Amino acid sequence: SSPTYATFVAPGSSHIHQTSPLLAQTPPAVTRALSLAYPYIVAADRAAALLTWTSSDIWASFLVVAAWSGIVLHWETLVQYGGHLLAVGGVAAYVYFHSAVDKEQQEHPTLDAIIHTLTTLTTRLDMFFLPVTNLSLTTRDLSRLLFTTLFLSPLYIMLTFYILTPRIILLLVGVFVLTYHSLPARVTRTILWRSRSARLITFYLTGLDFSRRKRSRSIALVRPSNAHVQNQHADGVRFTYVVYENQRKWLGIGWTANLLAYERTAWTDEFLNECPSPDEFTLPDAEGTGMRWKWVDNQWRIDESNGDEEGWLYYDNTWKKPSKEDAFGKYTRRRRWIRNAELV
Repeated sequence: SSPTYATFVAPGSSHIHQTSPLLAQTPPAVTRALSLAYPYIVAADRAAALLTWTSSDIWASFLVVAAWSGIVLHWETLVQYGGHLLAVGGVAAYVYFHSAVDKEQQEHPTLDAIIHTLTTLTTRLDMFFLPVTNLSLTTRDLSRLLFTTLFLSPLYIMLTFYILTPRIILLLVGVFVLTYHSLPARVTRTILWRSRSARLITFYLTGLDFSRRKRSRSIALVRPSNAHVQNQHADGVRFTYVVYENQRKWLGIGWTANLLAYERTAWTDEFLNECPSPDEFTLPDAEGTGMRWKWVDNQWRIDESNGDEEGWLYYDNTWKKPSKEDAFGKYTRRRRWIRNAELV
């Protein structure tokens, strides 16, 4: 996935002391409740800014990660030699937070400032939980995840006994969560996700096909040389939809669309993401653009420019060493279906 950037107004600039037009439409009880909750909303917004790496001072998020690492790695030492100081520090932190709450309440923020901060907090929380909510897990997915986790329990127990201690696992999980939205972590995940091996490992560890969820309806779009953006409203912009058909040869059966569970599906785009077959494929919606898609060609056609007379390109058992001939040692094949559409 591409990097996500968000711009937020600094909390100190949200205090706009002017009469809010919302006051006339908001019940006094709601206004009072929001005013009393405002300091806690500001505190939660600052915490969410640290977790999503959208704070004005990015080094504060680094300090949170460093503090977590230090506490987890040296917890016994901290408690043994400074446990009494930690207790005093906890009380001091509460006193500081309480005084900050009183200070925020004495500033009497406007209803606009409260709504602005609350909206920013909601946006940041949505960003933080996006990796989970974006999966749209169903009951069946949760059951599959639970079954896979139970199945791998012996491996996990051996891992915690002989390789990774529970402390290290807690440290790694915490660092992963705290740095998930940082720019280096996003870039690293993008690079790793390009590897088919990484996607297979993720699939076998969770039982969930994340690549299919991200691009379940992904189709490669190839813009021809005669597409002119400046005429897209008058004459339309033409695109070529590309769908790849994949087959495997089984001894005694021949060529079929039944492929191995860990490899590509019967119908994919050029990036090996699953997509509908030509019979099931429908043009995407273009809502909100004032334009619509329509087919230029009456039906799909096979691209015969890079294969045999039927468009097939043959490979070995691992989808390598392409050839136009169905020779000995060729156990997989694919061909390209194309159809032109126009955005008008």
